[in-house]
Amino acid sequence: MSRIGRRPIPVPQDVTVQINGSVIQAKGPKGELSRTLHPSMKVALDNGTLTVSRPSDAEQHKALHGLSRTLVANLVEGVSKGFEKVL
Repeated sequence: MSRIGRRPIPVPQDVTVQINGSVIQAKGPKGELSRTLHPSMKVALDNGTLTVSRPSDAEQHKALHGLSRTLVANLVEGVSKGFEKVL
């Protein structure tokens, strides 16, 4: 299993997440963001944590697993803390 993909994503109290098929929408104090993931990746919200799972151990699914988890984590971070670029 992907080391990055299997890590759960904690959702802060002030962030709401909606899952509509492969579309993930997050709303928080810094705004709203949405992202469409690959249709084979499954995202579940349970007790304030998001988990991303893959259907098989195929190479493409392994690659998409970690990528999808990172994209969702960045989505949650963006609406809660905001993005910052430090030079």
